[in-house]
Amino acid sequence: MKRGFTLIELLVSIGIISVLAGLLLPAVQGAREAARRMQCGSNLRQLGLAIHQHELQFRRIPNNGGNTPQSLIASVAGPQVPIRTEDFEANQTYRWGIGNPRPGPAGQSGSWAYSLLPFIEQNTAFQEVLFQSIQPLYLCPSRARPAPAVPIDNDLGRYESGGWAWSKTDYCGNARVTPNMPLRLRFADVRDGLSQTFAIGEKAYDRSIHTATSWYWDEPIFSGGSKGTARAGLRISPDGNGIAFKDNWGSAHGDGAQFAISDGAVKFVTREIDWEVMRGLLTPDGGEININEALE
Repeated sequence: MKRGFTLIELLVSIGIISVLAGLLLPAVQGAREAARRMQCGSNLRQLGLAIHQHELQFRRIPNNGGNTPQSLIASVAGPQVPIRTEDFEANQTYRWGIGNPRPGPAGQSGSWAYSLLPFIEQNTAFQEVLFQSIQPLYLCPSRARPAPAVPIDNDLGRYESGGWAWSKTDYCGNARVTPNMPLRLRFADVRDGLSQTFAIGEKAYDRSIHTATSWYWDEPIFSGGSKGTARAGLRISPDGNGIAFKDNWGSAHGDGAQFAISDGAVKFVTREIDWEVMRGLLTPDGGEININEALE
């Protein structure tokens, strides 16, 4: 007599498989996020080491650049144009610098992220100002940004990119360590100690605002002087819609964000960090003692 599964047995088997899959899926997703977070931390560690190489070579930490008369780019239509963001809320237009390989660190108009390109094996992008080239080391894999796109004016601002798509970064410099030009710090200026001061961190990201076609508080790597590449806020926000993103830090990791410390280490900082501790870790010469113990 031929035997096979009865309908009840088949339903029970499917139910068991579904339960097992339901138990396994979160574990798989958790493992994948752990790997992505580890990769993000590795990115920050390499950028932190690149800052050390820059300081060793030039005796200065790279600053965040800024606008200069030479900050012009050939637009897709041909004429040279400045790049800028017109912020409707602030009722102000900001003209940004553009990375330039010629003037050296003292006159560098591009951001710290541009200045570090030669130290992360991206010298061609630095020398040829390949502002459209995606830089994986500046992207957190958990955030999974879309590819760069030409900016489009929206309800928050009006943008001039020359009609080009520019690559962006998920990481910002600590604005007190990587200030806008002409200020430039040395490691000797970090009097609180390199192990006590943030250098770079993951920046806050509002999915409804920081789209591929917007530059609002999300200006690109090759620009200079903007809050798209440097922050100084005291809050850490998870990625989402309607978050407090301006000048703040955040990530797609949920309960905190990762920071490269000025000594080259990388630490995960939870959203519950005390604001005074956060301020101490952002100030290079605030006089705080052993503030880093609060992260242990």
